[in-house]
Amino acid sequence: MKTSFKKLISILLIIAFLIMTFYFLDAGMIMGQINAILTKPGILLFIFTSYFFAFFTRGVAWKLYLNNRVKLSTCMYGLFYSLLLNHLLPVKAGDFARIGVMKAREPDITGQEAFNSVIVLRVMDTVILFGMASAGLAFLKLPVNGKLLLWIGAIGFVVTVLLYYRFQAFFKRQLIIMKNAFTGWRGIWIIGLTLISWILEAAVIYGVVLNGGSIISFVQAIWVNSITVAGQIFQITPGGIASYEAIMVFALGANGMAAENAYSAAVITHGLKYLFSFIVGGIALAAYPVPAHLLKKWTRERGNES
Repeated sequence: MKTSFKKLISILLIIAFLIMTFYFLDAGMIMGQINAILTKPGILLFIFTSYFFAFFTRGVAWKLYLNNRVKLSTCMYGLFYSLLLNHLLPVKAGDFARIGVMKAREPDITGQEAFNSVIVLRVMDTVILFGMASAGLAFLKLPVNGKLLLWIGAIGFVVTVLLYYRFQAFFKRQLIIMKNAFTGWRGIWIIGLTLISWILEAAVIYGVVLNGGSIISFVQAIWVNSITVAGQIFQITPGGIASYEAIMVFALGANGMAAENAYSAAVITHGLKYLFSFIVGGIALAAYPVPAHLLKKWTRERGNES
């Protein structure tokens, strides 16, 4: 994706969020819903437990992808460092943190294997998220023209073909490694665990919306989460602030939620994810400290890549 196009979409989403804030911000409603969560520890436990297991299943999938040659703790440290950095920085340095942690803690894993595992699993995340988002557009009876789905699918196919032929040698190397990783039941488990992880993450939205007194089905929550997270390819602010909320307000509104309630739910959901990232990221930092110069190196790598 061209950097200029990405920044244009990101800026439009930020502007949309500012407009939403002007019209729909109700500080009293937000504080009331936050107090409700804090006085109902069961809801908070449900949200954080589901979110933790979303990452746990991704960690297990990563371990399986590397044929169980790495420790699960390494996968979890990598994921939590990634989550923390993505919420602190305006660029997504998290994937380079995952690669760096894997190479540092697992000497039997080559840099190529670490890089491949992170890139392939990230691509699989994206495919699953867009797949669930597209399925929602098709089956949830949302106010979207069916022709739009065909155009999105056609554009996606053309872009994929162009990328493949432009970087054919690179893709062939990755496909060889992928073929070995996804052979037999191991591949089914990897795909299944990744799918389950995104379903579990939808529980955060589901819990927040129900706590606010609105009604949403869990299937709808899965779709809202899918389209919101998929939309973070346009992130240019720490943690995708503004773009995350703007997309989620749209998604919740498409499912019939009032704009004020959707805005409050989006802000609280993102706030809880920030809180979770600081908690688990802090635990990862304490358990496996990474020198500051390495963190800066990962950040520079992402900045140069983008």
